[in-house]
Amino acid sequence: MHLFDEATQLEAHTREEGAATFTGAAHPGFRNMIGPYGGWSAAILAKSIIEAGTPDLQLVSLTTDFLLGINEGPITLDARCDRAGRNTQFWTATLTADGSETPANKAMGILAKPRATVSWQEGERPDAPPPEDCDRFPLPMEWTKTVEMRGAGNPPFQGSQDTRSTAWVRLDPDRPLDAVGLVALADTPTPRLFYITNKPDMIATVSMTVYLHATAEDYAAVGTDYMLVEATGARGGNGFFDQHARMWSRDGRLMATTQQIVNYRSKG
Repeated sequence: MHLFDEATQLEAHTREEGAATFTGAAHPGFRNMIGPYGGWSAAILAKSIIEAGTPDLQLVSLTTDFLLGINEGPITLDARCDRAGRNTQFWTATLTADGSETPANKAMGILAKPRATVSWQEGERPDAPPPEDCDRFPLPMEWTKTVEMRGAGNPPFQGSQDTRSTAWVRLDPDRPLDAVGLVALADTPTPRLFYITNKPDMIATVSMTVYLHATAEDYAAVGTDYMLVEATGARGGNGFFDQHARMWSRDGRLMATTQQIVNYRSKG
C-alpha cells in the first residue's frame, strides 16, 4: 500500500443516509513543523466526504479550516450532508483527535454529478523546464519524503521579492492521481512570506479552498506524472497573507485552482 493511502485510510464506524463516522490516525509520515502537513488534513477530510457521499458524485470544492494542530495518533472524522439535491450535495466534516472534544480541523465540501455542458479554460500552463531537469527541494519535514516537489521557476530565498513561482509536484513513489491526492498536493506551494523575508518563518495556514476542475479523463491522463503548480500572493500585512495557485498537467490541463489565508508573526 502506498504511504499516502496508508496515511489516509479510514474505517467506517457508523454509516447512515446523509451521515457517517470514520476512524483513522494522524500518520508520522506526514509530520510538519506544527502538527500534520495541512494537505494531509484536507485530504483525509475530503476522503471522508467522498466515502460518505453518493458514489456517482465527485468532489468539486473543498474548504478546510485549520483550528489547531494535533499529535500523531487516533482520530475521528464525522461527515454530515447539510443538503442533497438531484445533482449536488453539500457536506460538512470534522476531524477530532482522540481524547479531545474540540475539532482540530473542519471542512465544507461539495459533491456533484458530472454533466455534459459547454466547457472552457482561460490561460495556459506557464513555460517551465521539464521536471526531470529540475532539482528536488531538500526540505527536512517528514511529509516531503512522500510529496515530491521540484522547483521550476523563482525558487525561494533568492532575494527576488517576487512571489510568483512554479514547481513540479507529485506523490512519491508513483501513485495514480485522484481527487484525494489532488487536494493533498494543493498545499505544496512555498509560503509567499518566505519570498518577502528571504528566510523561513513560522506560519500557520488558517483556511484553504481547493476547486477541483479535473475530470475522470484528466485524472487518467495525468496518471502518476508531475503537475506544475503556479503560485502567487496578492498582499500580506496585519498578520495574514493570501496565497493563490493553479495546478496544471504537463500537457496543459487546468486540474485545480486553490487559495489560502495564512497567519504569520514576522516583522521583517
